Amino acid sequence: MANVREVTRAGGKAFEVRWRADHKFRQRTFTVKRDAERFALKVENQIAEGATTAPLVRRVLTVTQVVEASLEASRPGLKERTHRSYVSIYRNRVLPTFGKRKVTEVTRADVQGWVTALHGEGLAPQTVHHCYVALKKAFRYAQDDRLISYNPCDSIRLPKNADAHAFAPVFLTPAEVETLASYLDAVAQPYGLLVRFAAYTGLRAAEITGLRVRDLNLKAGHVEVRQTLQRIDGAWQVGTPKSRRSTREVPLVNRALTAEMREYLFAHPNRANPDALLWPGRMPGTHVVDFDRVFDVASFRRNYLRPALRALAMKDMRFHDLRHTYASLMLAAGFPPYEVSRWLGHGSLSTTDSIYAHLYPSDYESHADRFEAFVAEARG
Repeated sequence: MANVREVTRAGGKAFEVRWRADHKFRQRTFTVKRDAERFALKVENQIAEGATTAPLVRRVLTVTQVVEASLEASRPGLKERTHRSYVSIYRNRVLPTFGKRKVTEVTRADVQGWVTALHGEGLAPQTVHHCYVALKKAFRYAQDDRLISYNPCDSIRLPKNADAHAFAPVFLTPAEVETLASYLDAVAQPYGLLVRFAAYTGLRAAEITGLRVRDLNLKAGHVEVRQTLQRIDGAWQVGTPKSRRSTREVPLVNRALTAEMREYLFAHPNRANPDALLWPGRMPGTHVVDFDRVFDVASFRRNYLRPALRALAMKDMRFHDLRHTYASLMLAAGFPPYEVSRWLGHGSLSTTDSIYAHLYPSDYESHADRFEAFVAEARG
């Protein structure tokens, strides 16, 4: 029960709302009696609903302050690239709309309107989803800290992701992989071999960039994915693979590639240093490779991959499409999806299914034979 009583303050007459919650008395003071009575009713509604009344008496923070506190609290558990992504989303998409508002004032309708407006600006559904997740994360922090009694991001209708059929990766055949690699063999060694390596191991760009001499375990017949290397704000930063399952061993199932990698490793100028980077970078302004420089995927695509594709009249593609090529070849070769998923370093088999399910073998003759045998046996 919230009680309103008239009190005297230094500034004159005031009205104090006093109630008991969480085994302690709380209070708020107003200069207008009607405001005090309305607040008392709000307190009683909160108590009746079983919600905390702490946000009603604590210093109310702005959304900007909550975002800053949330970022600081989550920083130790985030990769640097992820942290910077959150900072960018908050700065460019969240705070311009909500930054100056008190965290207790934002409603579900406000968030729904913001999501609708973002999509209306032409942002892709997935980008809108990322922005929404960032905002929900900040409000969850406020809710956990008892600054708000409910999360206004709950029950928000998000724009649907683009139809799965709109996803159009490029899948190369083994012959096309060899055509592209052979062209690069002639103009930019060892980048032809790198194309074969990427197409037959499926490593992500940052994983290939971060590979060291020690990670190529030819005796065991696999590549050990243990670190990544990415350019962040103009500086190369060592990191860990994308997820727990991304730290993995990828088998070298292509014996011809294994033989080439053995020759390559033997000729590597830094082979005696296990921590040396496996692939060389490019000297700026030239086509001379330098094993003391970091391999830059963006530079490779701009200076070697795209010119080669144009010269060969092949379809334009991203470096990441070599990873898609690997998945398609492994599935076409009949390797079980759960093994391919593990080699790709996906967080779960469902991720592999969502991207590559249409590539799974679809010959159902053996299934039909099995069912007919079952029916025949059941009939006796």
